[in-house]
Amino acid sequence: MIEINGMKFPLDRKYYTKNGAHLWLKLEKDSIKIGMDAFAAMMTGIISFITVNKKAAKSGESIGSFESAKYISKLYSPVSGKIIEINDNVLKDPSKINKNPYISWIFKIEPDDKKNKSKFIIEDKDKISNWITEEIKKLEIK
Repeated sequence: MIEINGMKFPLDRKYYTKNGAHLWLKLEKDSIKIGMDAFAAMMTGIISFITVNKKAAKSGESIGSFESAKYISKLYSPVSGKIIEINDNVLKDPSKINKNPYISWIFKIEPDDKKNKSKFIIEDKDKISNWITEEIKKLEIK
């Protein structure tokens, strides 16, 4: 576990960094659970709405959206594949992501490529730490 500015980042998963997406990926037997990381949960404020409106996705493609009182954004898929399950509990109460982002997964995908090689997916402790530190610095500039 890495903790930066009170935000926790478990090391039992990978993180998707493209375009500030801040998603985590947890590999299971034949699928990947995907959810928002602690940085996204903190920066967006209380999430009030989330939707997943596709049954298949390409890496980097919008598959839905989410919103809070101060933020509206697209939800991107970090990998290509077939969406096999959506967490209805989180769709009904998206604020669960704010309370515990690493239990509150959004969807499961059966990836086309089991290796998930992408320069936007990181898992190394130092890379995660550097990435979050840089994301925090971006906010401090504004």
